[in-house]
Parts: sequence; C-alpha cells; structure tokens
Amino acid sequence: MPDPPPDLPSYAAFSPGEVRTIVMGLMLALFLSSLDQTIVATALSSIAGDLGGWELMPWVVSAYLISSTVTTPIYGRLSDLYGRRPVLLVSVTIFVFGAVLAALAPTMLALIAARVVQGLGGGGLRAIALAVVGDILPPRERGRVQGYLSATFATANIIGPLLGGLFVEYLSWHWIFWVNLPLGAAAFATTWFQLRKLPLPGKRPKIDWLGALLILLSCTPLLLGITFVQRYASWAAPEALGCFGLGLVFLVALIAQERSVTQPMLPLQLFRSPIFTMGIIVTALSSMVMMALVILVPLDYQLSAGLSPKEAGLRMIAMTLGSVTGSFLAGQAVSATGRYRPFAVLGASVATLMCLVIAVFGLGQSLLLDTGVTLLLGLSFGCQFSPMTVTIQNAVEPRDGGIAISCMMFFRLMGGAFGVALLSSVLLGHLPDGAMGAGAIAGGAPPEAVRAAFSTVFLAAAGIAGLCLVAALFLKEIPLRGRV
Repeated sequence: MPDPPPDLPSYAAFSPGEVRTIVMGLMLALFLSSLDQTIVATALSSIAGDLGGWELMPWVVSAYLISSTVTTPIYGRLSDLYGRRPVLLVSVTIFVFGAVLAALAPTMLALIAARVVQGLGGGGLRAIALAVVGDILPPRERGRVQGYLSATFATANIIGPLLGGLFVEYLSWHWIFWVNLPLGAAAFATTWFQLRKLPLPGKRPKIDWLGALLILLSCTPLLLGITFVQRYASWAAPEALGCFGLGLVFLVALIAQERSVTQPMLPLQLFRSPIFTMGIIVTALSSMVMMALVILVPLDYQLSAGLSPKEAGLRMIAMTLGSVTGSFLAGQAVSATGRYRPFAVLGASVATLMCLVIAVFGLGQSLLLDTGVTLLLGLSFGCQFSPMTVTIQNAVEPRDGGIAISCMMFFRLMGGAFGVALLSSVLLGHLPDGAMGAGAIAGGAPPEAVRAAFSTVFLAAAGIAGLCLVAALFLKEIPLRGRV
C-alpha cells in the first residue's frame, strides 16, 4: 500500500488489521522496558551473592532507572526529527546489547555499567512506543489503545518479580537478562516490517546536541540526589544537596540554551499550551501518589498489622488489578465519548478520598476494607493515566507528538521518584525508634505509634492528590481530533 498523499495524516496509510499488528509490537516494546525495572528486584540477593559487592546492589536498579529516565525526552525529540521507526530500531538494539552485557557481567561494577546501557535503550522503547500511537490513530481513537499499553505496563509490574524469582530458583539470575533476546528480536522484527509506512521528515534536521547534553547533565544529578535522599533518609544529606544544586545549575543552562536555538531538543513553547502544562502537572502529581503508595502500602501492612511479606503482597493484588482495569475502561470511555477531563477529575477525587479513608481507619484491620480502598485507589490511578496520554497528544501539533509524549513519560517518572522520596521521608520522620527493625514487625514498636506515622503519610498523600484534583479542574477540554 503506497504512502498517503502529503495532505493526509499519517494514520490514513494503515488498515485496521495493520493497526492491530503494530499495537501488539508496541505492547511488546513497552513490556520489555517495563519488565526490566521489576524482574531484577527478586534476583538482587542472588546476583550479589554470585558477583560480590553487596554495597553496590541498589545501583543495579538505580542505574537502569536513571539512564532510561534522562534519555526519554531526547529519544522523543529524535523520533520527531528522524522518524519513529529508525529511532525505535536503535533503541531495541541498544537495549538487547545491554542485556547481553548484563548476562555476561563478571563483576558487580560491570553489571551496573551494563544496566546503564540497557537503560539507554529502555528510555527509547518506552517513549516511542506511546508516540507511535499518535501516528497510526487519530486522538479520538487513541484512548482505547493507550488503555492497552497502560495495562501492559501494569502487567509487567505484576509478573516481573514473579519471573525473576522463578528464573533464580530454577535456572540462574543470568536468565533475567537472556530472556530479553527473543523478546527483543520479536520487537525488532515487528518494528522493521510494520512501521515502514510511517513518514520520515522531509528535510535534514539540525540537532540540538548541546540541549541533549544539558538534559542529561541536569536530570542525572536530580535523580542521584533522590537516590541519596532515600539512602540517608534525609533531604539535607550533603550528597543529596550537592546533586540537587548541580542539577539546578544545569537546568538553568538548559532553559537558556533551548530559548536560543531554532530547533531545540526540548521545545519550551509546548509549555505555553495550558492544556499541555496542566496535563503534565496532573500526570506528575498522580504519579507521585501512585509510586509512593506502591512502595509504602505493603510496608504499612507489615509494620502496622504484622502481616508477612507474602500476605502483604497478596493484598496488593487489588490495587494492581484496579490500575489495569481503570486504565482499560477509561481508555475505552475516552474513545467512546471523546472526553478526557471527567476521568482526570474523577481519578484525582477518588484518590484523595481513599487516602483520607486509609489515614482515618488504617490498613490491615479488615480484609474487606483493605480490598475495597486499594481497589478504588488502583482504579483512580488508571482513570488518570490513559486519558492524560490522549490529552497531551491532542494538545500539540503532530510534528511534536514524540517530544510531547516523552515529556509526559519523563515527568511521570520524575514525579514517581520524588513522591517515593518525599513520603518515605515523612514516614521515617514520624516512626518511633526501632520501628523499621525486625522487632517492630513482631510487636517490638508501639503499634499505635506506627499507625499514627502511616496516618500522617496518607494525609500527606491526600494533600498531593488534592493538588492533582485542583490541576484537573483547571484542565481545559477541547474536542479530540477524529479522522475527518
């Protein structure tokens, strides 16, 4: 089938059957990127026991997270300038190459370096997979597909730790990286054959390489600073303050650079759109709450109610299923109604209310209450993510679709990292001495004091969700573009 005429949008070239095949390939690419963040967690102790370097163990996760996050906006912009297909092919190749290096790593330092390489590819997988949806479907029809992609992301988070545990128990930790080879090959083949009809830019782009460098130099210290905050449980740790200061210096330089070039790596004019800006704010605030609660709710079950890690994990299923279901249903509803603002408002409202309910009644007292509130929390998160993706894509010109969706992913990841650090510091600041030790779970720390500390955490989470609700109320709704 020939390329569409220049006056027709890119999605005019794709039949419904081709769209379905492409979406399956995008789900695979997103699954690759998301799975690699969670599959390693249950294998860390085995890896450290084999390679040594226990003190470096947290960096096996952080190296991938940091490199994949800071490169996300760069990949998005490059895909706008060079086309989605070639940039996605490069991303898959780098990711798989990093997986091979990780599987063959002889030392912990070599593994960390390999994880950095993997992250350099993973940032592109995540960003471009969402951007391609904007090339093959009009905004009115994207909600349904974005629901599928969000469900893929949540599914990877569910089965990642399980797969990691199975590989370690029955094979070896090396297989958590070898498994990426067949999956990566399938993603590469799908991209190579199915995305050939996507249009390429008509003229040779001028790349803002200094802007790309400044993005790396500003974002990397900020993420490192968050890592030090979590390690030392203090925002005033010298290492954290130094990283934050360095990141802010380069951030100022980045803004100055992007205002002075004709084709910036990060187009600041995107933020002149109130819909784009509010969509980014809603995304970042909702991610702050969601990512923090994914970490802190299981901890609450263990410290406040004395549940085992297995029991706490089982009670998290409701939140995970709620997130998958909410994202899928909200995506379908956006496509059916052509409206996105009500779902952002509904999601933020329910999240605020459920955080307040948990702050008052606590967790671990009733299985029915725990299931109900965490299920509603998951539904609220899902209601925000799929619609916000469509909102942000609809608010910009098609030529900026890649960088727009990459900005959303970047702020979602940064918001999640800051949310975990912020609410964790609130918890540690209110917990009684010795509450984090083994004796606390066995009843060594005063239960009421522990519950009071978590109540403060959920009140803070409700405050962040409330700010998200305010932003959602200010979100302007414009019609979603259709095929006509």
